[in-house]
Amino acid sequence: MLRLASQRMRNFAAFDQVLASGSNFLIGILLVRAFGLFEYGRFALAWLFVEFLASLQGAAIIQPMLNIGPKQAEADRDLYDDAVLAQQVIACMGFGLVAWASATLAGWLLSDPEFNRLALPLGAVVMAYQLQSFFRRYFFARDRPITGLVNDTLRFTVQIPATAALAFAWPGSTAAVGLWIVAAGCAVSALQGLIYFGRSRWNTAVLVDVSVRHWRFSKWLLPSALMYWMTSQGFLVMAGFVLGAATIGGLKAAWSITGLVYILLLALDNFAPVQAARAVHVGGPIELRRNIASLALLTGTVIMAAVAMININPGYLAHLLYGDRFEGVGQLLPWLCAPVAVFTISTVLVIWAAAIERTRTIFFSYAAATVFTVIAAYPLIYYGGLAGVVVGCMLVETIRAAMLLVPFIRWSRATMSEESQRAAHAGQATRA
Repeated sequence: MLRLASQRMRNFAAFDQVLASGSNFLIGILLVRAFGLFEYGRFALAWLFVEFLASLQGAAIIQPMLNIGPKQAEADRDLYDDAVLAQQVIACMGFGLVAWASATLAGWLLSDPEFNRLALPLGAVVMAYQLQSFFRRYFFARDRPITGLVNDTLRFTVQIPATAALAFAWPGSTAAVGLWIVAAGCAVSALQGLIYFGRSRWNTAVLVDVSVRHWRFSKWLLPSALMYWMTSQGFLVMAGFVLGAATIGGLKAAWSITGLVYILLLALDNFAPVQAARAVHVGGPIELRRNIASLALLTGTVIMAAVAMININPGYLAHLLYGDRFEGVGQLLPWLCAPVAVFTISTVLVIWAAAIERTRTIFFSYAAATVFTVIAAYPLIYYGGLAGVVVGCMLVETIRAAMLLVPFIRWSRATMSEESQRAAHAGQATRA
């Protein structure tokens, strides 16, 4: 029965991520066509800030919820969920204020009115996006995949038609309009999430206890989130400064196509951390090792198949999606697929480390990659151009994977040794 429930959860999670990633991919294409290279580059840079704040939300709230929540006694689970929701509401209001203030301050310092126009929509999209992200993860963590699927469906039912209408109803639209559309779609989904979450009760003692437990889990993940953003987006941001916004638009357009490969990797977040946490809680290290091995096999097979499909004719694929305005995007696709393949290894290993709450291992992997990014980003991009961006991203993912793989191998060997010792003791007891 548990195995059937697990398979059902994986199927819904995979379908939901196909919906989310496919919709985001389509929205990216529509935005490119509506904005053009320069304005899409501005939207992409603004969205980087949204994702940066979302990475902090993931480290402080969502990741602990996925790994600590399944270990709660059933009698305590509702109080725990109420406390996590309270954390999320407080956090998203704070992050929204930070986004608004940052854009306003940047506009004042640079005397650029465009930044001031982005301030309000940027704050609104941060709050709505983080609430919607929380609820979709919460529903999957609580084995309510249909509700989570409806949550995502509502968002994109609003967002896709509105984005498609941009080119016709609002010629010359700006990045601020794109942000308002995302905020509207996420707000509708967040409202559905609040309704289906049910009645929430405030309990200060539980909130304090949960916050302390989350802090113990997240104290290494929060700096890791900062470094994740630096390593995953650092080369892209530096390319914007060195090569210009138009180049960012083309690079982001190519990255959007390889984003198809991330469908499974993002789907893992809906079920894999919860299942890994349950595996170690119920069956111990041996069951976790089996869970991770199965996850790695499934993930690697699907990712390699997706990469192969993109590389059949990347030039034709880029022309089909973007038209003649983005010539040269297809040439980047085979190279951008390489970091994705290595990122797959890191993704599975992060799930393992989080399941045993060894978040310091995750921190050190990001620390090593961040040091490399800080040292190498500017010279690689300045002297290598777009090739330097690709090489840098590949090296970043390789460093992270190596830093995670070494402790995993040591842990796996120690687990196998313990298993052999138990088997030997059991055999001796049987003979006696």
